[in-house]
Amino acid sequence: MKPFSDINKQLSILKSRNLTISDDNLARNSLMRYGYYEIVNGYKTFLLDSSSDTDQYKDGATFKELIDLYDLDKNIRSAVMLATLEVELSLRTAIAYTLSEDFGVKESEYLKYKNFKQGETFEEHGRVTNERNEMLNILKGFRKRDIEPLNHYRENHNHIPPWILMKETSFGNLKHIFKLLKGPQKKKVISICYGIDIDKVSDEHTALFKDSLALINAFRNRAAHNGRIFNFKPEKYPIRYNAIFHPHNGFSEASYRKGNGKNDLYTLYKTLEMFENFNAQFNLEFYLSYHIGRHCKESPNDLTLLITEMGFPKEIMDTLIDKYYKQYQED
Repeated sequence: MKPFSDINKQLSILKSRNLTISDDNLARNSLMRYGYYEIVNGYKTFLLDSSSDTDQYKDGATFKELIDLYDLDKNIRSAVMLATLEVELSLRTAIAYTLSEDFGVKESEYLKYKNFKQGETFEEHGRVTNERNEMLNILKGFRKRDIEPLNHYRENHNHIPPWILMKETSFGNLKHIFKLLKGPQKKKVISICYGIDIDKVSDEHTALFKDSLALINAFRNRAAHNGRIFNFKPEKYPIRYNAIFHPHNGFSEASYRKGNGKNDLYTLYKTLEMFENFNAQFNLEFYLSYHIGRHCKESPNDLTLLITEMGFPKEIMDTLIDKYYKQYQED
């Protein structure tokens, strides 16, 4: 059983492991605010003495460096949230547009069972149901909410069109709706989101889009729950090897088998590049490179481990830092 250690004990443990703490009050407040596990266990890898078999820190390692790494990761989480929000907005718009154009603007038209695939069947609360039933029940529940602009459309138009109802959905809801769309509607959504002609949407595009939504959602959830994100690799949601995506981004099949281009932050970055919404990738690359550049100006030795864990090629990160951080500093 892992024993509880109060704040003073936590400070004593860190000092006994050769970590320099110049301001006990600052360290105490930081540990109380964010937690020992989040700060220390999350980022100690950068500062540990590799020659030691125990958690001993390198000579000169400081608590401030741990806090700086924590703050960097917090800024990366914010960048991920901004980027994935753009994807959510694009996906919501594309689904609403497709439902409206293909089925109509009244709930009785676009929420018909026949418009969607059944999905998986399962038992819940002693009854057999399926994904389509559950998804439609959720959407029908949204339309009963006593909020604007739902009230306005109910009272003045006697229906709630898709572009209004979809405003109530989460990214997870949207991902599920996309899964249950039939082939023609899936193609239309992909065509809108990727900015390509619908006739050019292939099975490879469909597979990539599905995998991308799962990976984006995993990163979004991780960021929303303040999880460590610079080295996050959701094993359940890899981008499966794709003839459109991987060769274009320099990932050979051999490289992919070694873990490249699957589920790291760089893979997320490249999936965002596929979207017609320029702001999705831009928000990630701008804030990511700016904050890494600023951090590594003070701690240049951290760069190698950071880009290795994120999966970024060094030349690409160097280019982004030059483009955004250094240029911004000069301006």
